[in-house]
Amino acid sequence: MMKKLFLFFMLVTATISCFSQDEPKNAVKANPLGLIFGNANISYERALGNHSSIVFAPSFGFLKLNDLKYSTFGLGAEYRFYLSGSKMAPKGTYVAPGVSFQFGKVKSDVSETNLTGFGGKAVIGRQWVFESGFTLDLQGGIQYTSFSFEGDIGASAFKGVLPTLGLGLGYAW
Repeated sequence: MMKKLFLFFMLVTATISCFSQDEPKNAVKANPLGLIFGNANISYERALGNHSSIVFAPSFGFLKLNDLKYSTFGLGAEYRFYLSGSKMAPKGTYVAPGVSFQFGKVKSDVSETNLTGFGGKAVIGRQWVFESGFTLDLQGGIQYTSFSFEGDIGASAFKGVLPTLGLGLGYAW
């Protein structure tokens, strides 16, 4: 699964590097921090104007805790407000509200159940776009997360406010 995700990201990056504009309007990024916590995502950002953009980020989760194995698929979205300057988006300092939804399965040695989750977040971040097109995106903030499970496999629902950190490495064009 990870090889396919990596190959897809590399193919997209190689394809879009053939196109060039004076001011980038699009960016594709991967979050390597997510892999540490069992969640891989790739995001696509599109500038809507000088000071705003929208981000879509599909995610794939894979985590094992004790005897439980989690596998999820999700989709997140952010609306970014870039704070100053002209022709900024997708470059510079931004604030962004975001939402996410996740669906998946939780398996134990004796049973399996469905998992659903949703969340909302508020972040502040900074994105750099270099002449080569390389993009570095750092963000931090807070998120509300809610997970629920069908049936009873020994896992309990989770709801709460947590910190969130993001690192995006990619390409802008």
